[in-house]
Amino acid sequence: MVVSKETKIGLVDATRVMSDYQATATASAEFNEFVSTYRDSATTLKRQIEELQSESESQKLVLSEQALLRKKDEIDALTRVYNQFLQEIFGTGGRVEQKNDELMTPLLGKINDAIALVAEREGFQIILELSEGVYYAASEFDVTDLVINELNLEYGPTTLPATELKRSIVVFPFKEENPEAVNAGLGQRCQDELYRAIQAFSNRFDITHKTTVNMEIVRRGLGVNVIDDNQAYDIGVTLLCDYIVIGRVSKISTKVDYTISLRDVKERKEISRRSSSVTEEVKLYEALNNDLRGLLQEIQQSP
Repeated sequence: MVVSKETKIGLVDATRVMSDYQATATASAEFNEFVSTYRDSATTLKRQIEELQSESESQKLVLSEQALLRKKDEIDALTRVYNQFLQEIFGTGGRVEQKNDELMTPLLGKINDAIALVAEREGFQIILELSEGVYYAASEFDVTDLVINELNLEYGPTTLPATELKRSIVVFPFKEENPEAVNAGLGQRCQDELYRAIQAFSNRFDITHKTTVNMEIVRRGLGVNVIDDNQAYDIGVTLLCDYIVIGRVSKISTKVDYTISLRDVKERKEISRRSSSVTEEVKLYEALNNDLRGLLQEIQQSP
């Protein structure tokens, strides 16, 4: 690209804009709920097929050839229904893709409008996306925060008043309550997912990095599955945290149960907790995300 010396070029991190735009969380929650309904239906159909197949296999020595053929026809018919359902819902141009477009198109339009408004206000003639081959840029050309603030004006101030200090929070690995959870590494995976989700609240909380808490656990000679409440509070005090998030998780076959708890370190008491049960790991991460948001919003709404 060849531009004149007078051309003022700005840069924007579109990924961070999408992540920190508060409307995205609402759209994501609605999309996840929409997908969850259809995923449950698909799981039910698949289970019916598997049960018929198991039944046919177990009875093949006692059923007549004609009866086995009827079983096969039933399985084949249900399999066609299942495959058609997957294509209509999750395939290209399916209902899930349509729902995503329905939710995201207005958000993308607002983001483009905000970028244009910031560019005009700050005197930029060109705004480039940071990921598009930009190797270095001075911070004064990065308008990402300006765009995010513009988008979130409808949600009120995006920063705390100068007189109010951010409160600090840390997320612990979840306690793995049975061997299946241990083998799946669910305690650490729950912590990883919660740290991704909590970044949306970085304007309200100082987030102690997960490496810091994990190193403190190791330094004390503790393991993920032997930390009790008092030890968690003690670590929170050492790390100068106001709040800790702890939890426990178990797994039996495809079913995952967990409890997530938000604790006040100074008062050494539980503020609130949520428990959920899911049948697929992908739904675990959706549920964790929603439960964490609910817990943190309770703090934000409190006096």
